[in-house]
Amino acid sequence: MSRKKLKRLKDVYRFPNVFSRENENVEELLNYYFGNRKPFTLEIGCGHGDYSIELAKMYPERNFIGIDYKGARIYAAAEEANKLNLKNAAFLISGAEKLAEIFSKEKVEEIFIPFPDPHYPRKSFKRLIDKNFLNIYKNIVTEKAKGHLKTDNEELFNYTLNILNKENCKIQFATSNLYAEQGFDHHHTIKTKYEKQYLEEGKEIKYICFGFEN
Repeated sequence: MSRKKLKRLKDVYRFPNVFSRENENVEELLNYYFGNRKPFTLEIGCGHGDYSIELAKMYPERNFIGIDYKGARIYAAAEEANKLNLKNAAFLISGAEKLAEIFSKEKVEEIFIPFPDPHYPRKSFKRLIDKNFLNIYKNIVTEKAKGHLKTDNEELFNYTLNILNKENCKIQFATSNLYAEQGFDHHHTIKTKYEKQYLEEGKEIKYICFGFEN
């Protein structure tokens, strides 16, 4: 690991908007940080936190949490949110498999999963939307919660549609070419670093919006 990454991994915990699954009562710490007990919106695999930051600017009345298991990745996101004085954006160092241990039932109102690795983590060949992860999400989401997946990977797109159907999740909207569609919601204007790169390469962006129950 480079010196820069090591320094960021150490310094990331100095940000007031960064939390770790190792903290006791993480949910309560987040409630205290936000200054309210409103539901959370999660960005899983947030990296630089593009969605968490942009959504926090669009919806100042809501609470957003970017989640990544690598603290060095979160550093830039936390730094940017602090510079912008976004008090409704926080970041959590954790793997997605731990979410049901962190959040209580019906605490999460929306989940964004933008451009995940097709396998997560790579060595275990688990995907962020599979039977096990969906069961984790179902334990923490509100009744009308929505999930959002964006990817350039056709195999992952088709796999996700298949697993959502098998697990009785309602697919509310799906497209293999998002930017050929009309009438975008506001959050579709958000483009991650990787999405911009894929678009420059001429790749089509796939998108699925789903509920966690039929």
